[in-house]
Amino acid sequence: MTEAGLRHSSYAQEFEQSMITKLITRLRRPAAVAVLAGAVLVAAACSSQSSTTTAPQSRPSTSTGADGCITDFKAGTDYFPVKQHLQYAKNFTLSYHKSYQVLTVKQPTVGGKPESYVLVKCGAPKPKLTGALAKAPEVTTPVESLFSASTTHLPSLEALGKLDVLTGVASKSLISSKAAKARADQSDVVEFAPAGTADAEKIVAAKPDVLITAGQDDPAYATVRQAGIPVLADTEYLEPTALGEAEWIKYFAALTGTEQKAAGVFDKIASSYNAEVRKVADVKPTEVLVNQPYQGVWTMPTGGTPMGRLITDAGGSWPWQQDESTSSKNTDLETVFAKSGSAKLWITSTNWKTKKEALASEPRFAEFTAYKSGQVWAPSLQVNAAGGNNMYELGVLRPDLEIGDLIAILHPDLEPGHKFTFYQQLH
Repeated sequence: MTEAGLRHSSYAQEFEQSMITKLITRLRRPAAVAVLAGAVLVAAACSSQSSTTTAPQSRPSTSTGADGCITDFKAGTDYFPVKQHLQYAKNFTLSYHKSYQVLTVKQPTVGGKPESYVLVKCGAPKPKLTGALAKAPEVTTPVESLFSASTTHLPSLEALGKLDVLTGVASKSLISSKAAKARADQSDVVEFAPAGTADAEKIVAAKPDVLITAGQDDPAYATVRQAGIPVLADTEYLEPTALGEAEWIKYFAALTGTEQKAAGVFDKIASSYNAEVRKVADVKPTEVLVNQPYQGVWTMPTGGTPMGRLITDAGGSWPWQQDESTSSKNTDLETVFAKSGSAKLWITSTNWKTKKEALASEPRFAEFTAYKSGQVWAPSLQVNAAGGNNMYELGVLRPDLEIGDLIAILHPDLEPGHKFTFYQQLH
């Protein structure tokens, strides 16, 4: 399978085949429970930018209700006084058309053809569409019920104050957020894929306004679509940067009518992330060993992969850094040992809690300098009983927290008194 760079979500640790496939494809976010090779988060070192929305001087001449619906529709009126503009996200676009938006996901699955969805403001008549849009799924917004196939969606809904629209989740046990877990545990929230495969009957019976995928198709989705329930793709994991992934909060804002809120949340995250990057602008990079093998294959990020960009942004270096290709390289332990065996720091992408766990998976790890020195780190600080790892949930929206952890590992003098969010040193 072609890989596009691995990153967040509860991917493999969600024990869903779709998550496993996504994880391998991305080569950004690792599997939990020590089952897949992975990596640390990435991001682009972009300068902080200002507002990500625009608000015209004049608001619509007709009114909208408290629920955001149009109460007195007038043709020609612009019902989107706040328009979202994307700064970092590359895999989806938004365009505005008075009373509806067109949301287009460029790759709804890895290598898939673009899909567009028509988001119609409630209270507006059905728009007259032509061409490809004539057959595009239509969603009335703001949505009142949303099924989520990935825990990566939950931080955005929570940050937007819209957890109440969550009426279905793939697996309740893998949720890390206390607020999202509390919502998921309510009786009106359906668990539709606890074993990894979606239950079409449960979804159709619940009749949600929309189902958001985890970036993979599912055999059940054909039945869901036939029942008239819009199925929208979410492939934030194909973004080339961490801030690009985080900006998918605007995807959920378009569905929930919370554009202004999303702008404020995202601007703070981007500003915080870029401030972290500036801390290491003038320091000497620290050599680091990255990832770990899975089933005999050590997937190593290149300098052009999202994971590689993050390591660079955090002030790290590794032998594959000068390779600017956008695909990670599959190699073996012997090659990695020859090139990175002397690195004093090792950043893994597993749920390991101890060095003993690492050694149990591969005895030859004992020969690596970082293992001998005790500088082995894993993003396993927040792992729940079911194996759900919060770095692959909250980390999607908050790359600023993750890069803070990485800088504290690579350059501890730049993060005095740092309180780790996701990573911990193994003993």
